[in-house]
Amino acid sequence: MKIIEDLHSAPMSRFQVVAISVALLLLLMDGYDLAVMAFVAPSLSEQWTLPADSLGYLISAGLFGTAVGSIVLAPIADRIGRRPLTLACLVIIIAGLVGSGFSTNFELMFASRVVTGLGIGGLAATLNVLVSEMSSNRRRGLAMGVFAAGFSIGATVCGIVARWMIPAFGWQSMFFVGAAVTIALLLVCVRLLPESLEFLLTKQPPSALERANSILDKIGMSQLSELPAPDKTESIEGSVREVLSRTMIIRTILLWIGYGCLVAGYYFFSTWLPKIMATTTGDKTIGITLGTIANFGGILGCLVFGVLTSYFAIRKVLITMLTAGGVACLAFAAVLGQTGLAMVVAALIGLLLMGGIVGFYTQPHAVYSPRARATGNGWMIGIGRLVSIAAPVVTGYLIAAHWTPASLFVAYSVPLFVAALCIVTLGMASRRPGMGSMSEVSPAPAETR
Repeated sequence: MKIIEDLHSAPMSRFQVVAISVALLLLLMDGYDLAVMAFVAPSLSEQWTLPADSLGYLISAGLFGTAVGSIVLAPIADRIGRRPLTLACLVIIIAGLVGSGFSTNFELMFASRVVTGLGIGGLAATLNVLVSEMSSNRRRGLAMGVFAAGFSIGATVCGIVARWMIPAFGWQSMFFVGAAVTIALLLVCVRLLPESLEFLLTKQPPSALERANSILDKIGMSQLSELPAPDKTESIEGSVREVLSRTMIIRTILLWIGYGCLVAGYYFFSTWLPKIMATTTGDKTIGITLGTIANFGGILGCLVFGVLTSYFAIRKVLITMLTAGGVACLAFAAVLGQTGLAMVVAALIGLLLMGGIVGFYTQPHAVYSPRARATGNGWMIGIGRLVSIAAPVVTGYLIAAHWTPASLFVAYSVPLFVAALCIVTLGMASRRPGMGSMSEVSPAPAETR
C-alpha cells in the first residue's frame, strides 16, 4: 500500500514520536508489575511464612497471565484495533493490581497476579505492533529499543519505590502505587494514544476515512479522498495460516524456543536475584539494591542495542548479546561473594538480557508479512513467556533442594546459549531453498541487515 510505504520511508513526525512515547510509558507497567513480586517477596514470604516453592508459584502466576494475554489477545487486536484493546488491557491491569494489594492469602494473590498478567500480556503484544507500525523504516530499530527500555525503567522505578515504601507502608503499598499510576496512564491514553494508520486503512472499521485523515494531517501527509481497496487476504485466519505454514513453521518454532529460553533466563535473574542476594548476604537492602542495579543495566541495554543496530546487522548484534549474556551469568556465579564486583556484573547481565529481548522483538517484523506480524509477535511473546513460567517455579524447588546460588547461575547460562543458537539457525533457515527469505516478506531495510 503506497501510503503506508510513504509513511515508513518519511522522517518521523512529532505526532509519531509522541505516540511512541506514550507506548513507552505504558510498558513501564509491564516492567513494574513483573518486578514487583521480586521486591515484595522477602516481606511477603516472611509475613505469610511461605516456602520457596510457593513463592515461585506466585512469581510464575503473573508470567502465566502474560502468556495467555499475548496468545489470546494479540489476534483480537487485529479485529478491533490497537487502541481499544490497549485501553481494555489497562482496565484489567488496574483490577489485578488492586486485587493483589487486598490479598490476604496465597489463593487470592495467585488469582490477582494471573489477572494482572493477562492485561499486561495483551498490552505488551499490542504495543509492540503499534510502535512498529508508527515507526519509520530507518528508525524502527532505535524506536523499538527506546520503547522496550520502558520495561526496565518500570522495574527500576519499582525497586526505588520498594526501598522506602515497603518499610514504611508494607508490601501492599507497592500494588496500590502501581494501580494509581496505571489509572493515570489510562487517562493519558484516552487523550493521546492514536490508532494505527495501517490498521485503519487495512481493516477499514467505521469512520476509518475520517480517522485516517486526522492522523495523516497530524503527520503532515496529504489526506485521502477515499479509502484504498481492501485486501481480502487480510484476516485473522490468514495470519494464523502464515505463522504456521510449511514455509514458516521452522522459523516460527525457532522464535518460540529462542525467546522462551531468553525470557526464562531473564525472569530467573530479575525475580530471584533480590531474594538470592538477600539470603546470601543476610541483608534485604543489598538484594533490592542489586536488583535495581540490574534493572538499570537493562535500560542501558535497550538503548545500546538500538544504537548498535544503526551500525551493525541486527541479527549479529542479537547473537553477540545473547552469547555474552551466558558468559556474564557464569562470571556472576564466580563473584557472588564479592558484592562490589557482583553489582557490576549484575548491571552487565541486565544490559545484555534486555538487549536480547529487544532484538527478539524486531524478529517477527522481519520474518512475517504485515498481515501476520501482530499474531506472530503476540504468539512469540506469549508462548515464550509460557515456557518461561517454569523458571521461577523450578528455581524455588532447586533452592529447596539446597542448590547453591552459584550453581543456579551456571545452570541458567545454558538457555541463553540456546537462544543464541536459535537466532543463528533462524538465519540459516531463511536462506534454505524453498523456505523463503527475509526479503520476500518485505521487511524494513534496517531489519534485514
